[in-house]
Amino acid sequence: MDTAWFRQQLAARKITQRTLAKNLDLDHAAVSLMLRGKRRMQPNEAQQLADVLGVKTTEILRRAGIHVIDDVRTVLISAWVDDEGTVTLFPAKTHDRVVGPADCPSGTFGIQCRVPGAPQDGWLLYVSPAQEEPFHNLDKLCLVATAQGAGCVALLRRGYRTGTYNLMAWPKYGPINDAIVAWCSPVLWIKP
Repeated sequence: MDTAWFRQQLAARKITQRTLAKNLDLDHAAVSLMLRGKRRMQPNEAQQLADVLGVKTTEILRRAGIHVIDDVRTVLISAWVDDEGTVTLFPAKTHDRVVGPADCPSGTFGIQCRVPGAPQDGWLLYVSPAQEEPFHNLDKLCLVATAQGAGCVALLRRGYRTGTYNLMAWPKYGPINDAIVAWCSPVLWIKP
């Protein structure tokens, strides 16, 4: 039990243990024992305490010494990229899920690298779910959709003509010059 953390949270919100006891519909002594780790916190009490403090229930449980894994985010591997940078969607119902980074946004998806003989073979790219304007992602590795509807993984650079972009297709970095880009989604993490 992280007693100091609970006391800091209460003090920051100017909540006394007696007020907390009223909010939890418990005896003051029971709350005191609970916050010192002398009394087991019940699941409904953890939820109520989270509501009172304005934090996630998982944080309350962790601070109470309970190992919590419910915030593990799984990511759908929805496509693969070849050595030319071309992205191909997997057929329906063949997707796998993997554990993603803890701080990945909801909707993050994976693109698997399929480049036999290359060091990147088998790597997994975690891609942002947001479709963004290309000028916000210059010099970033992104999933790119061109105006013609083609998808590729590329490093985005300024094009030679106004309103265009040079795409350094990944993993070989073969250039596609003066492409018109509809949108792009940045690669957030790479798992070798």
